[in-house]
Amino acid sequence: MAELTERERISLLMMRGWGNQVRSYKEVMRLFNDTFRNENNGISKSTVVRTVQRFQVTGSVKNRRKPGRPATASNDDKALDVLQSFIEDPHIFINRAAQQREIGVASIHKILKSNKWHPYKLHLVQELSEDDFDRRVEFCDLMMEMIVDDPQLFNNIVFSDEATFELTGNVHNFRYWSDVNPDWVRDNHTQYPQKVNVWAGILNGRPVGPFFIEGNLNARVYEAMLREQIIPAIQNIAGENLDDIYFQQDGAPPHYG
Repeated sequence: MAELTERERISLLMMRGWGNQVRSYKEVMRLFNDTFRNENNGISKSTVVRTVQRFQVTGSVKNRRKPGRPATASNDDKALDVLQSFIEDPHIFINRAAQQREIGVASIHKILKSNKWHPYKLHLVQELSEDDFDRRVEFCDLMMEMIVDDPQLFNNIVFSDEATFELTGNVHNFRYWSDVNPDWVRDNHTQYPQKVNVWAGILNGRPVGPFFIEGNLNARVYEAMLREQIIPAIQNIAGENLDDIYFQQDGAPPHYG
């Protein structure tokens, strides 16, 4: 029996299905043979199993690499070919580039290092407006004065913040390969599906919350959460001293809507 082509392997995987709609290996064999083969050159169940398992392990319909060391990149043309991969896609993973160019991972590292390419890492920062710098200095001066008058001030402050947990991957996996610092900026817009917003605070070493926010966070949702969840939780901790408590929040639009 002739080896399956890549197109046939793709068709076989589509016949297999995904999620809750998965055919058995035997059903896939019959469907594939009825569609593409005749009685003399039909595939076996084991061929279906190997094709599916190969894709699950490697994420590819290509043949597994033969045993032995991968080919090394020992000439200038191959080095330029590798660098072109990172020019076209600065975020590409080294393993993926090695697979595409069919050379060893060590060779990829060697080429990048010899050409002084570096994986610049994404750092999440809060965008600051023009007035924020002066406000920070003013806030520090004010807090220093208040602490002199009340050394226990920090014990009466609810420090709070929201965080968005997304299903789009880990930011630690974001890299930008370049031979110079690209000063790369990636806008992070959190108001889209497949995420969960969480509010949490801390008062005198005790946690307040966390509280999960359904949908997007806006002024209406935030006000309702303050009245129905946050303030009652703070009161449970502060008790009769509730009037002495300061509530800290940042300048997010929902806080001032």
